[in-house]
Amino acid sequence: MKKRIRSRIGDWTSYVFILPSVIILGLFLIYPIIWSFIASFKDIKPITLKNSGLFEIPGAFVGFDQYARVLQNELFIKALVNTVYFSIIFIPVTMFASACLALLLNQKLKGVNLVRTVFFIPYILSVVSASLIFMFLFNGDRGLINALLNLFGISGPNWLASTVWAMPVIAIMTCWKKIGYFMLIYLAGLQNIPKDLYEAADVDGVTPFQRLRLITWPLLGRISLVVFILLLIDSLNVFQEIYIMTGGGPADSTTTVPFLIYNEAFKYYRIGSSAAMSYILFFLVLIITIVQKKIVDKRLG
Repeated sequence: MKKRIRSRIGDWTSYVFILPSVIILGLFLIYPIIWSFIASFKDIKPITLKNSGLFEIPGAFVGFDQYARVLQNELFIKALVNTVYFSIIFIPVTMFASACLALLLNQKLKGVNLVRTVFFIPYILSVVSASLIFMFLFNGDRGLINALLNLFGISGPNWLASTVWAMPVIAIMTCWKKIGYFMLIYLAGLQNIPKDLYEAADVDGVTPFQRLRLITWPLLGRISLVVFILLLIDSLNVFQEIYIMTGGGPADSTTTVPFLIYNEAFKYYRIGSSAAMSYILFFLVLIITIVQKKIVDKRLG
């Protein structure tokens, strides 16, 4: 009888210990998700938020009108196109460069660990520091890139003030910062490939390119899916780089969906509209991820 009571007390004490974490997660993660979802169906006036309580969501219920307005908003469509444009540059370049670096550095060579560390350093830099470095490099008047171009008689553009070049510069900066991290993920995947497969391929006289095409890359399929999803999340959350380097300009050419959501919520105080944009973005990410997973599963199946 005493053992049963003690076991029950032990069960309850475990819940008591995790209770603080559950409360913190509930208040700062789960509740904001629920609050913003309900807010996306309401027309919330900024003045009503001032007098509302923590668990109160003021405003008139408007149903899917917020979502309809967002989808008819030209700036949102432009921000969506800009976000896709950023992703088209950022995701393939980062995946290709990190995979190539991983293949090159997956060798037992002297000093290879130091080289890996050097490539990883940009990832531990803050976004602010990385952005300032690239703002100096691509400065139109005194930037290092334009100075090098001038040596060859080429007049470089004002990169970050150009509607054509501003987004590619931001994408390249983000690639430079992230490549080292995803290189390590690919390295982990490469080191988990059984050596027996490569030995059997050498016996069969398989060329290095065939080894890469028939063994290495297919076995990195699930790693590539993880990398793709992480890069997709990064590209659809790109905000700090935009805020620091261009502020969404010039002419909204670098305004992404996260940056627009921030402006809607904290600059123009259109809470319902910003919440609707957030959930449209969420469902787009969900659909893309499911489609990508099914494609990879078919290839590996």
